[in-house]
Amino acid sequence: MKHRFDPELIKKMDANEHEVVYEGVNVLVKPIPEGGKPGDMDPRLYKSMKMMPLLSHLMPKPKKNATIMDTITPFRKMFADYKGLYIANEGIMTKFIAVPSSDGYPVLVRIYKREKAGNNLPIFVYFHGGGFFGGSPDIVEQMCKLLVQDIDCIALNVDYRLCPENHYPEPFNDCWQATCYAYDHAKDLGGDQTKIAIGGDSAGGTLAASVALRDREEKKGMVKLQVLLYPAINLSGKHTEFYHGVDLSKYRMSKRHSKVLKCVLEMMTGMMNSSNMLEDVYLQGNLDPENIYASPILDNFHNIPETLLIFGEHDMLAFEDFAYAKTATKAGAKIKTIIYEGMSHGFADQIGVCPQADDAISEIAKEFHVLFDK
Repeated sequence: MKHRFDPELIKKMDANEHEVVYEGVNVLVKPIPEGGKPGDMDPRLYKSMKMMPLLSHLMPKPKKNATIMDTITPFRKMFADYKGLYIANEGIMTKFIAVPSSDGYPVLVRIYKREKAGNNLPIFVYFHGGGFFGGSPDIVEQMCKLLVQDIDCIALNVDYRLCPENHYPEPFNDCWQATCYAYDHAKDLGGDQTKIAIGGDSAGGTLAASVALRDREEKKGMVKLQVLLYPAINLSGKHTEFYHGVDLSKYRMSKRHSKVLKCVLEMMTGMMNSSNMLEDVYLQGNLDPENIYASPILDNFHNIPETLLIFGEHDMLAFEDFAYAKTATKAGAKIKTIIYEGMSHGFADQIGVCPQADDAISEIAKEFHVLFDK
């Protein structure tokens, strides 16, 4: 069996999707495929999380004077497991290369391409998530391959250096140099230099948004599309015109799922806000957290590339992600925002397990067609 869900669920979700204008932002809303009450959790997410209220007291408590490594080690192990299926392999070639980073470090990059690929193809440079300290190219390989399978394109899966062993600017430079490589060697790869997109999920989304800003600042003009999957784009936590922090009471929760959902959100937001963990892990005092490369939401959004922003309504980053959409819209940037009802953080790599994951790749493919089939 290729999927753990009935593929008809994707058709149902697409048939019931609808566009709304919410607080001035055009949003494409993707409902839970099986339907349900407003504020419900997706049934697959609920099944995997329903024991959380009973087990939460068994979670390890933060140690007094704990080091960064003490804090991240349990999560690093958690983020190392791929939760999806292997459904996109046939007819796709994988090539491994090393791209020199700014300090000469060899950044390993996996390049995916159809065996019978065309020429002058779009190129997608992708950065995996994992809080800057976890995850790997293995986790997002199926995402990249599925996109290559859906459309004739080239995908680069970047194995940037992880923190806290490394810190800013090393992971950022790794991603930057991989993007420059794709641009400079587009013809050799079989791609089109004018059709380059970058993307990432969670921390990878932070890196993608930051690379796009650096591309603008250095006036290279490489990036034509940025795909941001539930990105962490405000490491500073600074309040802006549209971001005023996280308020758990403002999440839409159905009565039957509220206990589980509150537990999950409290755990995730607690982890994120514990001594501002992402800042401590990634920046380590080497960059002002209010710098736009650390908190892209603090940019003025002039001349950013076209943007596809995707997140779930129950994501702990939903407040800052929607604030990003509002800020971009006010600035006149071209942005498409998709919200999956009933979904939390980190669903896009669950290919073949969550219909929303496969659907998100289809939405990315649609953006490629709209932008690059001209």
